[in-house]
Amino acid sequence: MLTTSEPIGRFIALANLDKGIISQTSIEHSIENLVDLITLRVQKKSIEEVANGLLDKVFDLRFEVLEWLADKDKNTTDYFESLNSHISVNLQLAPYSDLANTISSVLMAYEQIVSPIFAAFPPSFREIFEGLQKSKPHYDSLQFLSIHPSPQTRYVKKWIDASLQLETGIILADLILTQQIPFPKKRIKNELIGFLLDTLTRFGAYSIFTNFWKPAEDDLSNLTNQMQILAATIELDNKIFHKTSPKGLFNLINS
Repeated sequence: MLTTSEPIGRFIALANLDKGIISQTSIEHSIENLVDLITLRVQKKSIEEVANGLLDKVFDLRFEVLEWLADKDKNTTDYFESLNSHISVNLQLAPYSDLANTISSVLMAYEQIVSPIFAAFPPSFREIFEGLQKSKPHYDSLQFLSIHPSPQTRYVKKWIDASLQLETGIILADLILTQQIPFPKKRIKNELIGFLLDTLTRFGAYSIFTNFWKPAEDDLSNLTNQMQILAATIELDNKIFHKTSPKGLFNLINS
């Protein structure tokens, strides 16, 4: 599982807030370590630098959490509702309200983008993980995608990275919204909101270019338009004429 229908970062932020949600000590420690790294690094580095430096850790933790959810047959809906109830108490503060609105827009767009991808694959976490048990993916094992002769395949790596960068941004946003970490209000407005929207735009553009997603014809939103412009630019730069199906790319990555 290389990406998810809902960002697992939201679950990670909640699990760090409400200890005991995950009944597996190793995952709890991984979550604590990731939150500590984000909290420490974001004090001296840009959010983009922090996200780029945590790609492997977010990838591996995403898989651990999804594996746990599949094994316990858990649904994330109730967890996200619990997180939203924690966040709601802070929405009277303007910076938090702006960030919460941005997160809401990002989540809606993210689900719109990835829903068609998941429609092509097994309906449950359990079925997917049973198929991956013999070759459990690790971030380093995806490096071969970066040197593949097909531009579409190379951009799968960029697509995965964009999803991981977005995941880090969402984790940070939810940590801030639940007041788990201190963060300057100016950086929320001047950096974090922009990072979330820019990263989502790249994720959407890469989704279009890789043939994972095609925006609806009646989707005339500014955000989707920016994605389509970037995707068209990438396509022109790479002179691509034929695209592999999403399922074909998925099989290539997991072969």
